[in-house]
Amino acid sequence: MKKNKQIAKNRKWDILGIGHPLFDIGISISEEVLRELNFKKGSMSLITNEESRNILKKLSEIDWELTPGGSACNTLSGAKLLGSRVVFLGVVGKDKYGNKYHQKIEEEGIVSHLSYHDEHSTGHSIILSTPDGERTMLTHLGASVKFAKEHIREDEIRNSKILHVEAYQLENPETRHVILHAIKIAKENSTLVSLDLSDSELIKRNKIFFQNIVKEHIDVVFANEEEAAEFSGQKSPIEALCDISENCHVAVVKMGAKGSLIKKEEKIFKIKAHPVEMINTNGAGDMYAAGILHGLVNDLDLQIAGETASHVSALVVSSVGARMDKKHHKLIVKYKKMENKQDYKIKDIALAEYGRKEIIIAEKEMPGLMALRKKFGKKKPLKGARILGSLHMTIQTAVLIETLVSLGAEVRWVSCNIFSTQDHAAAAIAQAGIPVFAWKGETLEEYWWCTEQAFKFKGGLGPNLIVDDGGDATLMLHLGAEAEKDPKILKKSYSGKGEDEKELMKIIARMHDENPNFWSKIIKGVKGVSEETTTGVHRLYQMFEQKRLLFPAINVNDSVTKSKFDNLYGCRESLADGIKRGTDVMVAGKVVVVCGYGDVGKGCAQALRALSAQVWVTEIDPINALQAAMEGFKVVTMEYAADKCDIFVTA
Repeated sequence: MKKNKQIAKNRKWDILGIGHPLFDIGISISEEVLRELNFKKGSMSLITNEESRNILKKLSEIDWELTPGGSACNTLSGAKLLGSRVVFLGVVGKDKYGNKYHQKIEEEGIVSHLSYHDEHSTGHSIILSTPDGERTMLTHLGASVKFAKEHIREDEIRNSKILHVEAYQLENPETRHVILHAIKIAKENSTLVSLDLSDSELIKRNKIFFQNIVKEHIDVVFANEEEAAEFSGQKSPIEALCDISENCHVAVVKMGAKGSLIKKEEKIFKIKAHPVEMINTNGAGDMYAAGILHGLVNDLDLQIAGETASHVSALVVSSVGARMDKKHHKLIVKYKKMENKQDYKIKDIALAEYGRKEIIIAEKEMPGLMALRKKFGKKKPLKGARILGSLHMTIQTAVLIETLVSLGAEVRWVSCNIFSTQDHAAAAIAQAGIPVFAWKGETLEEYWWCTEQAFKFKGGLGPNLIVDDGGDATLMLHLGAEAEKDPKILKKSYSGKGEDEKELMKIIARMHDENPNFWSKIIKGVKGVSEETTTGVHRLYQMFEQKRLLFPAINVNDSVTKSKFDNLYGCRESLADGIKRGTDVMVAGKVVVVCGYGDVGKGCAQALRALSAQVWVTEIDPINALQAAMEGFKVVTMEYAADKCDIFVTA
């Protein structure tokens, strides 16, 4: 089944977890007592309800603490405290402990879709902590193993960015087929699937099964050193990490006090452990997973996500329980601020050095912008300007962006085309600390999400100036404002519309649910927009005639410098380059038709003739057609050219 590489946008939930809802019975004991109980230190053992009662009877004189637990739910608890929207599925007994479990996790902000079983009691896990902080788990699963297909909320899985599951449930014959069904629903709906390998002995018993399940279905894998070694057969953590990552999108190996390793595609992130006094390791791995999953759904750089994960897991290691709680609030806020180190979404920040070299070269070819920097850089005439740019994110655009910043503006940038971004240019801008949201090959959903981010300046402010190319940022702003005035717009069917418009309206609907006054507030601060393409200009004129245009607009497209220079000379340079890059075709000897002989058409025709192509021109304007003929081009109709030409250029 196809793996997912991108986090879906515009979903109701960030993380949906399916797991064993268990109450943790936390008991601190000596090494001697653990030996008397005859359980392997650091392991997880399944026990019957009767065995559980006998163990608790033996330890009755020791104080213990009852808290909601279970690996997946622990992870959701941490992710919720970090700010993710989370929902949990599982089965508890129809008893006071089941009701209490539901109440407790709802108090934490986890949306509970628990089901209740009439015959089995709520499961629990006796967590035995020794003085060295190691924990040994004795688990009675109880009602949790009765999770069945009818307990799956398919609609909630479809509306989640990530489905997180435990290996524990995949070992149990009663729940294995149910979890596989949930995974199937997730994969069919572009929901990423995350798996915690849970226990090395469990992996040892089911090694082939888990290797196959990861290869076929899993996008994100969490393992500690022992689990990773058992799964991969590699003793070295780095070798185990590389082995696991061959079959998933993101692989994580947790190494306790030695830190952790994360691998995504070809890049490895080494995360240091946060030094704390070790009191208890129960739940540390679950909290680490919370930090990583929270980072993934929020498009954080994995180095930052890993550092956040390390910090929050340390909070658990240095306390008694398996979860963070409100007493950690100030520390959580501190660690969440780490996310603000990254205010961008690009393909790969590692491309920044290459991008910077090309920007330096481009600056030599753009003397006008460099002259503006030199003349006005100290005066900062754009101080106070908040500029949203929706323009092709190329090296040349990077020079423009840095010029605006050098003149005092605050800038947020997106691409106006899903395929035109030069990823090294975006990386260089991001590394310079300028918010940019663009990468080559965005989906339409991602494209509109990026545009949404560009509107979100610090302090809850929006742009006061828009630099638009194609009119998409302007369109989004106006449609958002119109939807706030008349929410019925959001209920309309867009089934007959293009995918572009459908995705835009989904984003606007989601934003309206989150903040029904967002666009109304933003639009009050906008002083105007500049537009530099024919498509965008036509859209603006239509809005003006319909009395929908809410702020002044400058038609850059028809300015002399654009029409007489960029259109003619710029296209003469860029067209041939674009054809070569995009198709790798030899132009010499080909018959090429240029449709239109305005300034763009003139530049295109000249460039193609210089490459030794036979250039024909179609043109409905008689004067332009005559010009083409007088300049030596064959003027034909499209009907004539359609079955005879090799390359067609619309100009």
